[in-house]
Amino acid sequence: MPTRVLSGPEPIATPADIAGEHASDDPKIIALIAAVQAEIDGPSGWLGRALGKQKLEFTAAAFPCRDPIERHNFRLYPVVIPGSILMTYRDKDGVEQTIGPENYRLVGDRYVDFVRGYRIPPTECAPDAVRLVYEAGYNGIAIADGGTGSVPPNAKAAVVLGVQQMKAISAENLFLRSEEVEGVGTFQYTVSEQAGSIISKAADRLLEGLRVYS
Repeated sequence: MPTRVLSGPEPIATPADIAGEHASDDPKIIALIAAVQAEIDGPSGWLGRALGKQKLEFTAAAFPCRDPIERHNFRLYPVVIPGSILMTYRDKDGVEQTIGPENYRLVGDRYVDFVRGYRIPPTECAPDAVRLVYEAGYNGIAIADGGTGSVPPNAKAAVVLGVQQMKAISAENLFLRSEEVEGVGTFQYTVSEQAGSIISKAADRLLEGLRVYS
């Protein structure tokens, strides 16, 4: 039951949050923020939850029975944004069908249950016969108003701290994946294993209360 990122995540910090002399749209600082956030955020990060708003896809071979321990049909990647789930499946003839939102509900910030009395349909025999596309992360809308709230301050602080750490260590710990030099450059960085460990240690205490173990 893999989860993959379709788009995002949106950055949870800006160059203005990073100490030093640089422009508010400095592409290198923006790229560093993205690289540090990627170590923490989303399905590829170690925190176990989405921070910046992102679109995710969950696939399964069939509709699961309700888990006897967790008592839920689906366990998605938190934090799921209410009202964003699109649930589809391919029937026995391979035709895509949509299950209306009136037939399921979001429980907490990650679980999805079918409503009582809903008859689960048969599916095509395929590893991705069932597909849930949804948005996750903090969208800046109050929970009382149907949103997921603002990005926790300690999460933002962890990304800022990680960027400061990356600026302080040697350039060999940054791998430049792409660059467009003319005009305003476009940079994409990924970090080495050593640098990833530095980021993790620097942010660990800040993020311990947000970590999801699953």
